[in-house]
Amino acid sequence: MSGEAATVLLERRGAVTIITLSRPERRNALTVQMCRELYDATREVAASDARVVVLRGAGNDFCVGADIAGGGGEGPSSPPTLEDLGSIHHAATLLHTMPQVTIAAIDGGCAGAGFGWASACDLRFATPEARFSTAFLNVGVSGDMGLEWFLMRIVGPARTREMLFFPEKIDGRQALEMDLVTRLFEREDLHDQALALAGQLCAREPFALRMMKANCISAEELAIGEFIDIETARQIHCTNRPDMGARMAEAYRKSKGS
Repeated sequence: MSGEAATVLLERRGAVTIITLSRPERRNALTVQMCRELYDATREVAASDARVVVLRGAGNDFCVGADIAGGGGEGPSSPPTLEDLGSIHHAATLLHTMPQVTIAAIDGGCAGAGFGWASACDLRFATPEARFSTAFLNVGVSGDMGLEWFLMRIVGPARTREMLFFPEKIDGRQALEMDLVTRLFEREDLHDQALALAGQLCAREPFALRMMKANCISAEELAIGEFIDIETARQIHCTNRPDMGARMAEAYRKSKGS
């Protein structure tokens, strides 16, 4: 937006793209501008040849949800309308469905809509200092950024309802115990470790990685019979490539330690 500092930053490191939510002075609380910029960024990255995306927050927080204090010049006296928002809430859709593997690196506050963005990602890594909260009922709203949809699939219906109806804070260790995050790192190591794991994924065969991501999306949406047909077609597509024999021979050699 003209005359305004960017609130979402893009950085390319080889096959990894880093998306940084950048309003550290407001704990990366989101505004309509940030939603719009994240939507534009996710559209750009989804169409790129990046293999892995790391989503993180600047400073000591991931994103504490909407800026209800109006620090971004979009005060609570003039809340956004559906017309204002258009499709920009679908940044969450893109984080979940883009062909790249998406990783949320979570430190500090991760609440409300920011929690939705983190939950949209394929993987969530956090620090012990991370604090998760659905937060919506605390301010009298029902929720956005797909958080309910994602939580139902990550932690199950009962836990989701508990987290929504009683929006207490959950720390990083509790989040690990309930599989809300899959890895925990010390604060000073989080971003380096997230990028190291992103690098490991980038070293995998890129077409197979994209097909595996597509299988994960299909598995959430399709009945088992339809899924098996699509999964089989993708597997055949992978194995029928000209270099597949050499790849299998190399994998066999490595398995034997030679």
